[in-house]
Amino acid sequence: MIKKFLLAVVSLSAIGCASVSTLQTARVLDEGDSFHSLGLAFYSSDDFLGGDEISIPLLEYTYRRGVWDKIDLGLKLALLGSAVVDAKYNLINGENWALATGLGLGYLSFESTVSGTNQKSTILDVFVPVYLSYDFSKTTSVYSAAKYMLRTVSGSGVAGDGSMLSSTLGVKLGDQSGVFLEGSLITGLDNDFTGNQLSGSYFFRF
Repeated sequence: MIKKFLLAVVSLSAIGCASVSTLQTARVLDEGDSFHSLGLAFYSSDDFLGGDEISIPLLEYTYRRGVWDKIDLGLKLALLGSAVVDAKYNLINGENWALATGLGLGYLSFESTVSGTNQKSTILDVFVPVYLSYDFSKTTSVYSAAKYMLRTVSGSGVAGDGSMLSSTLGVKLGDQSGVFLEGSLITGLDNDFTGNQLSGSYFFRF
């Protein structure tokens, strides 16, 4: 039962924690610049509770702002009450190519029922991403991201942690406003969890 509950938590937190989606290129915002993003994602997994398929939509809101030279910060909120904060640091800022890394923290707290008993659980994600993007023009870019994620679960009588890896491929269309379109794969490094997510968002600067 504990193993199945932990697997459920992994799947629920993959849905709730917005750290799976990327919705940005490797370019870092200039100091003082910012943008907002409103997105819709569709998450699915074939091994929810050891075999049952799950598919669910979620809404995401993202805010990013350039704070220092080569560094911007982001806040992401998802429909199910999760939050992610992250920092991105630019490593390469070429004419077409850009490379960045960073550090992020995701949080989700929820209640569930196991064998008739209410359980409150908290999930913390610490993730390290690597972003790569190529600009075809000022309004068209392709980007990819790989994220290592350490997930810690704590709750009423249940605790555990696990490592996951997500990979994303996407396209950005627009400059001052436009859309991000991307797909992500999620794989457990120390378990058999797999999932995928399709995400799209409308962004605008001001």
